[in-house]
Amino acid sequence: MMLSEMEVLARFTRLDAQVLEHWIAAGWLKPHRRDDGFFFDDADLARTHLLCDLCYDMELKDEELTMVLSLIDQLHSTRTLLRAMTKAVHSQPEHIREAILVKVRLHLIPPE
Repeated sequence: MMLSEMEVLARFTRLDAQVLEHWIAAGWLKPHRRDDGFFFDDADLARTHLLCDLCYDMELKDEELTMVLSLIDQLHSTRTLLRAMTKAVHSQPEHIREAILVKVRLHLIPPE
């Protein structure tokens, strides 16, 4: 589902066009750009909802928003990497998976 900028503004009633444009200019939102304007997919809508919460409910300023969004993006990237690594490990033979688990446990459980 793709929504136009006007549809997004209608959905997020506390958000105005100027703030939305600021978020796009700051790079916090990266909707699809077309000749007839910006269009938002489900991920953009979720991020818009997050930005509304951070900006309006938590009253974070631009510098704070930049830091929080950076941390969230890093966490998301780490989660994506871990999923890929998990998939790669699961595709290995049993003895390789066991060896990996042993090594991981050695790093997670401190020696006594």
